[in-house]
Amino acid sequence: MKILFRLSFLASYLASAYAFVTPQHHRFGLTSRQSASTLKMAADDAKVVLVTGSSRGLGKAIALEMGKAKQKVVVNYISEGSKEVAEATCEEIKKMGGDAFAIQADSTSLRQTLHYIDFLVFEISPLALLSPPASFSWYSASKPEAIVKMFEEAVAKFGTVDVLINNAGITRDTLVMRMKPEMWQSVIDVNLSGVFYCTQAFFKIASKKRTGRIVNIASVVGQIGNPGQANYAAAKGGVIGMTYSNAKEFAGRGITVNAVCPGYIESDMTKVLDETYLAKVSELIPLKRLGKPEEVAGMTRFLALDPAAAYITGHTFNVDGGIGIGT
Repeated sequence: MKILFRLSFLASYLASAYAFVTPQHHRFGLTSRQSASTLKMAADDAKVVLVTGSSRGLGKAIALEMGKAKQKVVVNYISEGSKEVAEATCEEIKKMGGDAFAIQADSTSLRQTLHYIDFLVFEISPLALLSPPASFSWYSASKPEAIVKMFEEAVAKFGTVDVLINNAGITRDTLVMRMKPEMWQSVIDVNLSGVFYCTQAFFKIASKKRTGRIVNIASVVGQIGNPGQANYAAAKGGVIGMTYSNAKEFAGRGITVNAVCPGYIESDMTKVLDETYLAKVSELIPLKRLGKPEEVAGMTRFLALDPAAAYITGHTFNVDGGIGIGT
């Protein structure tokens, strides 16, 4: 039983590590001009895509996927310590033919949280290496004005925001009996309230032109639950419910809202783990392997840009190797 719990807890970290002014006649998707191999800069009609928490990890993979599609990407990062990484991501996007710039959100309140997570990860539980804390950005839920400012900067640079990808998130995992109020609240604030405030700010832009797309990065944990992750499951389950509600509310304005639910995804953190552990985790997955960030990014790109996704709204799409079959 102890071994099964450890495997379940290990799997939880893998799952939780990994969401106007444009004329209406412009369709979401690539034009022949955008797909030309000689294109070195984003096309004039490229979409502006804001990806929260996109300097590293899954968020970076999503941002780069948008860059491959020759889009204009807003790369959001945490603090000065992440500035170089975020700017390097922007340069990668530009080399792919897209355009990008980095925005730093208010991280004053986050640094204490990050310090705690780093201690938890590196001093207490080696299994927590599967929860990369540097892949998200902070918009204090008590300071939604920081999110408004982020969107204002994006509009000042690119003129609008056409697509919002809510990817930012954190984990503070432990059993319910040991979970302190701050551990519960911080995950709800970032993973759920942060999505709400970003969505609210985006809607004010998109609704004026009656077009836009939102992709929320949720998690299979929000669908099937997981021991030690009551806070994370509640937040991601809330994101899924918010996806359904907002899809109905925003449809009249031509805005689609969908969610992607990653399963157990490879990361830099998983590379340091024993192969025996990873093999046991893989046995829990019908496809018998971990997913790749690029596979999640590919689904996100489809929902965010492809013309075929224009008639899809209010749905969740699992990229989980089959572990959530039946949800």
